[in-house]
Amino acid sequence: MTDYIVNVCGDSTKVSWLIKGEKNVLYEAGMAYSADKMIKNIKRELGDAPLDAVILSHSHYDHVAGLPFIKKEWPNAVVYGSAYAAKILEKPSVRATMRKLSTDAAQGAGLKELPEYDEELIKIDVTVKEGDVLQIGDHMIQVIETPGHTKGSVSYLINEDVIMASETIGVFKGEWYMPCYLVGYQICVDAVQKLRKLPAKRLFISHMGIQENLDLDTAWDFLVKKLEETKEEIIEIIKTYDTEEERLQVMKEKYHDNVVDESEQPSFAFLLNAAATLKVIEHECMEETE
Repeated sequence: MTDYIVNVCGDSTKVSWLIKGEKNVLYEAGMAYSADKMIKNIKRELGDAPLDAVILSHSHYDHVAGLPFIKKEWPNAVVYGSAYAAKILEKPSVRATMRKLSTDAAQGAGLKELPEYDEELIKIDVTVKEGDVLQIGDHMIQVIETPGHTKGSVSYLINEDVIMASETIGVFKGEWYMPCYLVGYQICVDAVQKLRKLPAKRLFISHMGIQENLDLDTAWDFLVKKLEETKEEIIEIIKTYDTEEERLQVMKEKYHDNVVDESEQPSFAFLLNAAATLKVIEHECMEETE
């Protein structure tokens, strides 16, 4: 049986997935520079059928910057996301940073310039919160608040089948794991435990896709273990290196270089995230070791 959830991302980040059915839902809008290819991929799957909705996990540029292109192609598509993400996306400073990061990503992919887009179309139409259930055609989509990567991060349970987990739980390839706690550490652990209780059969990991043939209990145990391990690793980095510059360089070498391509996450974007992660661990977790 062909899966009804298909990767339509226009680049190698595996961010954007199409949930097909009586009505069609896009999970994440992807990057601006690759939006044209994403749209072609969506049309390949849908033919003449419309795209009815977009559901967003959070407000970062690699998940939302493709929205203007989506809205231009399908003006009636309704965009769902958290109230916090909606507020963030309205800020001129956020839009300016998003354009900078999108430009860096385009250049990392070998493009001379970023395709032009209307910043006003990077917005959320309908806000969602914990416990909301969206009935979109034949899809039942449950909203689960999972802050930690951002304050407004949400995950979605699709048809009691797939948990589309937010980046709060981290990103991994095999044994390699990238921590994504930019707001808090313990709330990321709490998010894993919350998602663990859901009646799901499969797990979607941000930037990786649906993890088929994966025992979910094993996956949750792995994620809790990796959250703890990376916390201890980062504590050691903070203790070993005196300056933020040194700490960021070690973080980059450990969690980014030779694993993440510049077109997937430019170094500038990673360093922004890493700086936030260092602050979280220093302020929230260092007292535990004293």
